[in-house]
Amino acid sequence: MNGANPIRMALWCAGLIALFSGLALMKGGLFADRYEGDMLHLVEIILRVADGQIPHVDFMTPIGVLAVWPIALFVEQGYGVGIAVHLGQLLVALVIAPLTVWVACSRFSGVLAMGYVLLVMVFALALVHGEAIPNISMSMHYNRWAWALAFVMLPVGLLPPLRQSATLDALALGLPMAALVLIKVTYVVALAPGLIVMLAARREYRALLGGIAVTLVALALFTAVMGFDYWAAYVGDILATSRSEIRAHPGQKLDQVLTGPLFLGGHLLALIAIVMLRRAGLHVLGLGLMAFLPGFIFITYQNFGNDPQWMLIAGLAILMSIGSLRPDPDARWDRRTILAMVSVGMLAASAPSFFNLAYSPMRHYSEDTTAFTTVFPRSDQHDDFFTDTRRVFQVNMQIAGEDAVTDFRRFADLAERPPVTMVNGEVLEECSLHNGLIAWFDTAARQLEDIGLGDDAHVLVADLLSALWMYSDHLSSLRGGAPWRYGGAPGIEDASHVLVPLCAINSKTRAAIMTSIDEAGYPLTEVARTELFILLKKGAPAVQTAANSR
Repeated sequence: MNGANPIRMALWCAGLIALFSGLALMKGGLFADRYEGDMLHLVEIILRVADGQIPHVDFMTPIGVLAVWPIALFVEQGYGVGIAVHLGQLLVALVIAPLTVWVACSRFSGVLAMGYVLLVMVFALALVHGEAIPNISMSMHYNRWAWALAFVMLPVGLLPPLRQSATLDALALGLPMAALVLIKVTYVVALAPGLIVMLAARREYRALLGGIAVTLVALALFTAVMGFDYWAAYVGDILATSRSEIRAHPGQKLDQVLTGPLFLGGHLLALIAIVMLRRAGLHVLGLGLMAFLPGFIFITYQNFGNDPQWMLIAGLAILMSIGSLRPDPDARWDRRTILAMVSVGMLAASAPSFFNLAYSPMRHYSEDTTAFTTVFPRSDQHDDFFTDTRRVFQVNMQIAGEDAVTDFRRFADLAERPPVTMVNGEVLEECSLHNGLIAWFDTAARQLEDIGLGDDAHVLVADLLSALWMYSDHLSSLRGGAPWRYGGAPGIEDASHVLVPLCAINSKTRAAIMTSIDEAGYPLTEVARTELFILLKKGAPAVQTAANSR
């Protein structure tokens, strides 16, 4: 069997990039209508990196630097974050396009090769993280990019080559693997063992050793630029996240991902495929699917939305492999038919999420812009980032009803509320902010300006997000802070003030931060109070009693 035509695949890939990127850029900005909190988290990282800060060294995040560099590069050149997002995605697609075309031509043929290229480009250029909810959001974009890179590597291990080039195979293995180290280590831990097993089973040692060498050389060059301290800080952030009491897992629990109704069918299909592949004589592919399955499930568990995207590439690989099988008239069940049904079942199970991803650039282009409001109302550079007007101005606050209603107070001990937040002995009422984040940050920033907080102030926000500084020219990012807080009170050493929201995005986080500050021995003196927050000035560390926790 011959591989796909390289010229046709290159033209197909270029056409997809032009279509998806063209639709995104012609809109003139980014119009998102979901998960603005996650996007504020992303934008803060982008702006920090564009300002010359180094992730893990200057601020805390478990996300690798390559998840934002392609976007921050354009922000640094003066583009607004809305257009920079589209240009960053275009850059990613252009970088991985040559290897995508090579893998399509060396592992696939015909319509399957076209489907494979479409798969990779959709994950690189989509404008939603996945799931089947038809919204637009750049939240968790790094999971999409990581899958796109994984889809470049996986066919090199899963399928025998139709065109020979150990050098190109090594590049298709090593460069994406190095990039994954610098985006999300979860994919490396989950996929590297399976790739090693597959390549060794196929005796493709040159590609395997070459891929390892390319990965090491790429990471060595990165280390030469960034230094060894980067890696120590990166590992520290990952370990801190793994121990987080706030977000131990971003979606469903592991047992639910293993046996839940949304996933069980796909897992059973994978097990059937493993058995039938081995019975059909495709022992290596059966072994590979078995070796990859635990890693696939682990990635699904670690990603928000818990989309089993691995079934897309597994289904394509099985369809490609059964073309080499001959019908067995003596068999009770035709193995080709069974494997074809299994692969189609895998693709069908992943179809809702995939179509949501694939259609998102068209959906974004057709959005009615009159229903959107700018995310940064006072920024000239970043006035090309918009979100749903209702989500900006509908400020939904949820209180503890068992505290507010007398007859409900008898239920207080049974309600299992988060630990209360105490500020200098004062108990703050339970209240959480469920919508209107942008209105809250913009208003809070203006209130700080009215209070007269100086330009030299560095404010730690005792909450899940720390996006406050992006809403005022008189505030700056907190060195050592965390765009998304996972543990402790990151940045307290360099903070001059602590701002405690009276209605927090995550009240458990608010309480934990105040407890951490108290345990560190920093005295806090109230200097201002509004309807939104309490502003405290931080003093020098001192031994004090636990005034902020009980």
